[in-house]
Amino acid sequence: MDPVAEHQQAESPARTHLSQIPGFTWTPFERDDLPEVADFYATVESFDRNPERTSLADLQDFWDSPRSVPEEDTLVARDQSGRVVATAWSGCNRSVTDVREVFLGGAVHPGLRGRGIGRLVLEWELAHGRAWHQTSRQEGFGPLRMRLLAPVDQDDIRDLATRAGLAVARYYFEMERPLTDIPNRDRPEGILITPWDPDLADEAREVRNQAFRDHWGHTDASPQMWADRLAATAFRPEWSLLARDADTLAVVGVAMNCAYEQDWSDDHRQGYTDELGVLRDYRGRGVARALLVESMHLFTSAGMDAAALGVDTENPSGALGLYEGLGYRRRASTCIHELQECAGASRFTRWCPSPARAAHVPGSPATPAR
Repeated sequence: MDPVAEHQQAESPARTHLSQIPGFTWTPFERDDLPEVADFYATVESFDRNPERTSLADLQDFWDSPRSVPEEDTLVARDQSGRVVATAWSGCNRSVTDVREVFLGGAVHPGLRGRGIGRLVLEWELAHGRAWHQTSRQEGFGPLRMRLLAPVDQDDIRDLATRAGLAVARYYFEMERPLTDIPNRDRPEGILITPWDPDLADEAREVRNQAFRDHWGHTDASPQMWADRLAATAFRPEWSLLARDADTLAVVGVAMNCAYEQDWSDDHRQGYTDELGVLRDYRGRGVARALLVESMHLFTSAGMDAAALGVDTENPSGALGLYEGLGYRRRASTCIHELQECAGASRFTRWCPSPARAAHVPGSPATPAR
């Protein structure tokens, strides 16, 4: 049996269960669907008070990425009037093999919850991820890791995830500080803080990868993943920074700053530090602090009202203390539920404990509630 047919056969029971929901028609995302899908996510995420919102630009970035296969990994449900009422999203990261990641991002309209639809959506997402892993796995490939992100207080999706076998793996704080009383620029000795330079993008990628290898959930960014990150609508190169050794000019730290306009309100706009990394040998010298302070000044010059970022509450580098010392305060909490299959398992009933390393999936939108 060819891999496509084998994949379809493996996930067929779960797909059949979706097709049996009365009044729903399920089809893969088409690019023309994206404006309606974005409006649907806006409704869902507003209802759930999700701190991370999904924009039309996010969806278009996903669709246009060479890494994405929306015709396989996504489904959108419409009711008999043609309205988008649910999505199923099992995003398989095909560009890395040491860990085979799947992002679970489906949602159900708030008015249709409590009917078991979310359970069937998650059933298909898990079946799709497993089938992809089973049919495309090769010798030397790592374990399958499926993750779902949710606000901490969103009991419905978290209960659904737990019952499906996705245990809580990590908690995150979304933090913010007003752009008032910004600290003065204080350059660490022997370090230059310079604007983002596209000619150094690959060196910055390697620094980012090295800096995060001792962090939970980390996956090295492949060249294609990095290209997607730099091409993302939200990325702001004019706000982003490099830290460089003053003697060698080697890149030793990076601050990737973004504008998630879907999270803004009319009177509150944020500059968001999406990734902040410093090589281990340069930690403890104030490099991360200098990158953040310079970012605040750039945000202020751009007319932003606040600086924001997210942090793993168990970050091993002491990042939470650094951020609190600079005036950042928690405004929301999220958590990751995770299910991981051991590499080489012949069936999907053997599961590994969550590894005590690695982080989020770059470029993935937050998982809305079902």
